[in-house]
Amino acid sequence: MKKNKVFNIISIIMILLCLICITAFSYYIFSLNIIPDKYLFIGYGIYILIILILIIITLSKLKIGFKIVSLILLIIISIGSLFVTYNYLINTYNFVNNVHNNYDTLSYSVLVLKENNYQSINDLNNKNITYLEDDNSTSIKKELDSKITYTEEKVPLYNTLINKLLKNETDAIVLETSYLALISEEIEDINDKTSVIYTIKLKVKPHQEQPIEEPLYILEEPFILYISGIDQYGNMDTVRGRSDVNQLAVINPKTNHILLVNTPRDYYVQLAGTTGLKDKLTHAGIFGIDKSINTLEDLYGINIDHYLRVNFDTLIKVVDAIKGIDIYSDQAFVPWTNKKLYIEQGWNHMDGTMALAYARERYSYATGDNHRGANQQQVITAIIDKITKSKVLISNYGDILKTLDGSFQTDIDSNTITSFIKYQLDKMPTWNIESITVTGTGASNYTYSMGTDWLLYVMEPDYSSVEKAVNKINEVLNEN
Repeated sequence: MKKNKVFNIISIIMILLCLICITAFSYYIFSLNIIPDKYLFIGYGIYILIILILIIITLSKLKIGFKIVSLILLIIISIGSLFVTYNYLINTYNFVNNVHNNYDTLSYSVLVLKENNYQSINDLNNKNITYLEDDNSTSIKKELDSKITYTEEKVPLYNTLINKLLKNETDAIVLETSYLALISEEIEDINDKTSVIYTIKLKVKPHQEQPIEEPLYILEEPFILYISGIDQYGNMDTVRGRSDVNQLAVINPKTNHILLVNTPRDYYVQLAGTTGLKDKLTHAGIFGIDKSINTLEDLYGINIDHYLRVNFDTLIKVVDAIKGIDIYSDQAFVPWTNKKLYIEQGWNHMDGTMALAYARERYSYATGDNHRGANQQQVITAIIDKITKSKVLISNYGDILKTLDGSFQTDIDSNTITSFIKYQLDKMPTWNIESITVTGTGASNYTYSMGTDWLLYVMEPDYSSVEKAVNKINEVLNEN
């Protein structure tokens, strides 16, 4: 009798603990809303029914052996629920709810001439400092005001900043660090002549979203996603760089058709909101994601609905998380970005490092950047195929989720992301992926970002190829 009483007390305590685990599991299952209804209600109904039966048996007057077995099974189910909740559901919940809360931590460098022997920000006290007149100039001034007393000067263009410093017309300039990386490549001796003596960090929203009167239902209506790949490593919230990858993904969920449209990085276009000199498309990324989006909208006469921004690390991590991708190369070569690798003619199984080198290659091809764009489309297609046509999403779910966390930026909201996952799990559609690229001719010209002091390589657009791309985009958007 006493043993039964002790067992009943233990049973009640264990059942209460089990119910806590089950409640947490249930909360996240329904909050996420990623499991298709036809699976959720049947599966969850059976799950709850089994638990109720086990609880009833455990608290019944049946023989102690039956009750012990029932309690053990209940504990096993609860532990399993807790494991799934902790390792999958909570991580997924946090991921989808944080994915839209992206910020850039912009880095601004205070640059001086080495010949002036300025070593720290304090050495610029009562000196002249010049910086760009833009949306962040107020925050830059606030930071400088907290450190020193100085005479300020604002200019409208980056190249004006550089010229004033090199001509010793100002004691220091403040410029966004990604632009500093650009001029370091274009002006050979800039690093020998200058030094960074202070860095300013600013936290800003990467994309200034416009209010939408009616929400975009990407599972019902065609839409355009801009995929921007910046030419840097590191966390996505701490870098901004040139947009080396500029792919438009035209997605029609009615027909399961995806059209990838590549625009070469060196395309010589008018950057949105600027006048005068045109510039390379890649330089738009220095001014923020909005500049790239609006420039492409002007070029193609379209509206881009959403964006996805990634960098080198994103590609490496994603490909490794899905255990590599298979790519057919039309020629053999040693990548210029990684001389340790060798790409064979024919099929290559690529890890993340090799996939990145393949996607960046242009010097091995007669058509240069045009061929690189095609390679990038191959990589994107291979990733989509690997995730949607195999069991890799399920078997490597945890690794993929960890990889994606903090590895990209997007303006797609969490509800839309979970709805898409739910749709993919429910319908398991096979996506027809098609790729095209706009073309052009190599030339030398002056650019908006660098001014008339430096001639840069650019690609003069073939507008007939642009027109063909526009027609194809509209064709996919209007499919039923």
